[in-house]
Amino acid sequence: MKKLFFLFSICLFILTGDASAQQAKDSTIIESMIDDWNTSWNTKDYQLAAKWYSDDARFTNAFGHVRNGRTEVEALLKEVFSLAFVMAGKSEVVSQTQQRLSADVILVNTIVERKGQTMPDGTTIDKRQTHHLRVFNRQKGGWKIVSHLISDSRDRQSTQH
Repeated sequence: MKKLFFLFSICLFILTGDASAQQAKDSTIIESMIDDWNTSWNTKDYQLAAKWYSDDARFTNAFGHVRNGRTEVEALLKEVFSLAFVMAGKSEVVSQTQQRLSADVILVNTIVERKGQTMPDGTTIDKRQTHHLRVFNRQKGGWKIVSHLISDSRDRQSTQH
């Protein structure tokens, strides 16, 4: 009986170790995908920004513009990245958490601060903070973003004159 328990314990340890290693690998892949998004904002590369969205992804930006599918997301980002006032400034991730909902679904909440962004009239916006809520789904060919909701959490009092 002790031998059977010992063998069972070893098998459980190996399986748990494999699952932990896979979770760490998945986490690293997803971090890399989000890094591509962040890099795209600095390089104005709308194709890189849209690269990881699924063909049926749902994307909602901070202003409520909704796009469905990678192609529509890419078209919107091409337009956004062409606007000099939007692209002014630099972004920094200040917080990011991952929550595994299942073996094939991971929820990522990212908080980004942007400094130096301007309005269309050229006035500089105070530090802007956005929250990104992304749902990643493991599909054929790897992980894809199936949902991305961005909310703008600027202090509304500081933007009123």
